[in-house]
Amino acid sequence: MKVHSEYSNLLQFDLLKKESAIEHFTTTRTGGVSKGTFSSFNLGNFSEDDPAAIYRNRNILARMWHKDQSDFIVPHQTHGTNVMTIDHTFLKRPLCEQDKLLYGVDALITQEKGLFLCVTTADCVPILLYDTKNHAIATIHAGWRGTVGRIVEKTINEMIKNYHTLPHDIIGGIGPAISMKNYEIGENVKIEFSKQKFDLSTTSCRKRTSSHIHIDLKEINRLELIRLGIPENQIEKTDLCTYENSDLFFSARRQSIHCGRMLSGIMLK
Repeated sequence: MKVHSEYSNLLQFDLLKKESAIEHFTTTRTGGVSKGTFSSFNLGNFSEDDPAAIYRNRNILARMWHKDQSDFIVPHQTHGTNVMTIDHTFLKRPLCEQDKLLYGVDALITQEKGLFLCVTTADCVPILLYDTKNHAIATIHAGWRGTVGRIVEKTINEMIKNYHTLPHDIIGGIGPAISMKNYEIGENVKIEFSKQKFDLSTTSCRKRTSSHIHIDLKEINRLELIRLGIPENQIEKTDLCTYENSDLFFSARRQSIHCGRMLSGIMLK
């Protein structure tokens, strides 16, 4: 993952950048107008930030891509596993109806051109997918609950059903999220992973000093993509940790939930 060639507050995946039919990005926390714990490029509509500041930040992002704010589809995520298809029927609805439909959605798929499918994050894992053969895209918000609920599998299954996607045609990017050494979980969370038959032998550890359990949420999702048939060399996972890099990223673990959100998006040209 590298800094955008023109905008220093945007990051891009090397794999996805090679694809001429798409655009994509992940924002950092710099380059906006928000104050305090939301400083400065907060793009989370459902945070406690000043709505006027969020609106200005979204305008800044839209201008970077010569787009309108309405060209960025952002769900109201609830750490679930609902996947929404963005199609002509959805786009014909008034914006107020679209907003209602986007509540409780944590993944989006489409074949429509000119729209950025986005998710907001501040430690959870943003995942961008592109079906290079059928020209379909997806964006996924994978927190631990969504991961346990196999949101990645549900999203790819929706792509298969709607667009005849074959997993070996997908390339994917796993964006900045909290790293294993900084992501402590309770025993109850580990039990939930075990119930759903996740093998945490290589993606979790127990600290000797405290006996606390830590998991690698990015790697768990990378292994899910591989299990579902995406070739390993078609997946790019950044090592950037949102918790550690306080100058670059918001982090709910570091700052509490009262902080800003980054936005990750992908668009078909």
